[in-house]
Amino acid sequence: MNAPIALLGCLLLLLVLADASITALSMVRVTGPVTGWVTRGVWRLFLAAHTRKPGGGLLQWSGTVTLLVTFLTWTLLLWAGWLLFFASHERAVVGSLTSAPADGWSRVYFTGYTVFTLGTGDYVPGTAWAQVATAVAALSGLFLVTLSLTYLVQVVQAVVHKRSVAVQVHALGPDAGRIVAGGWTGDGFSSMFNQHLVSLTEPLLRMGEQHLAFPVVHYFHSNVRGKAPACAVADLDDALLLLRAGTDPRARPDPAATGPLWAALGQVLDNLQGRFFSRAERERPAPALSALHEAGVPAVDEERYAAQVREQARRRRAVQGFLHSDGWRDGRPDS
Repeated sequence: MNAPIALLGCLLLLLVLADASITALSMVRVTGPVTGWVTRGVWRLFLAAHTRKPGGGLLQWSGTVTLLVTFLTWTLLLWAGWLLFFASHERAVVGSLTSAPADGWSRVYFTGYTVFTLGTGDYVPGTAWAQVATAVAALSGLFLVTLSLTYLVQVVQAVVHKRSVAVQVHALGPDAGRIVAGGWTGDGFSSMFNQHLVSLTEPLLRMGEQHLAFPVVHYFHSNVRGKAPACAVADLDDALLLLRAGTDPRARPDPAATGPLWAALGQVLDNLQGRFFSRAERERPAPALSALHEAGVPAVDEERYAAQVREQARRRRAVQGFLHSDGWRDGRPDS
């Protein structure tokens, strides 16, 4: 047996199985080293292509391609690991009829149909230890396929959820001004508006946690603004800024509705920052008080509002950074 080749194969197998397990099963906000490198690399390629040719719709395929490349990487590493293992001994794989040692291509073929449990039988393990390894290889292939399918289902559910959150936010209004105007009755904010704000808190927090548990979710981009979570977060933060800082204190909605949602948005931004985006150099422009005036909502004076906005400069830079990381500029696609 060629021990170095066998050892290299074992190391590859340990790497891919550990990487897939950490990525699919770990809830400690990490991905496997290989998966992390692959997903970031694919996303950067798509983002660079999108920057050169904005508005082409290429970015909307980034998540799907990233997921497929991840699965392909796992498959090739598993295949390569077992191939090296079966290539480490001349009689590890032999012909089922001739008992002659298999050549290189035949070992590739044998490894593939063993790992994916096809059971063709043209070639068989030629030694006792190779028989055991064949059974383990089939088990590892079944494990990886099952793990990949489980991961796929979880990722699809997370992607659907994050887009449903965006739709729910934009159902209140396509921008901050119309969100606020939609809740104003003429003499106060309606109780139903408060309930809508309260109902957004839990889904928003869940979206943030799903981004951390399954980082590939971040790379699923929507070209439709109403379904883009980054735009929803920006619009909701704008609306809350108008409600909490721009509206006259006597006319503001119930703090029990806006407070937890404001805190939840801040938590999502804090959790995702560093892993998926960095703060922008400049903060996102604050929504104008004219949106409140047009809706008939009592507002504070411009100087007081500007002072409140300055206090949120760090948070507003995070919002802008989140938008940029998803290929948007000020709520519009990079175009």
